[in-house]
Amino acid sequence: MKKLSIVLLGVALFSGAAFAGNVTEADQKWLTAVGKMVEQGKTTVSTSSEERLALAKNWAATKGYETDVKKTEQGYQVTFSKSLASK
Repeated sequence: MKKLSIVLLGVALFSGAAFAGNVTEADQKWLTAVGKMVEQGKTTVSTSSEERLALAKNWAATKGYETDVKKTEQGYQVTFSKSLASK
């Protein structure tokens, strides 16, 4: 299980580097707001942007959260939960 967590974290960090050049100031502000909301207990956010989805997933991996992504008509719904490995 530990190996899986390490591999997933590595993939998340690697894919984060791939998106790093495309992050706009607005995307960064959105991610900061998402981080604050999740840390305050709001576990579900929505976005229509694949880039923001990737940012949220990368943020979650680095902070010890797991993500559950559902495709909706408007985009994506992301639900965050504390990773069992980090508890």
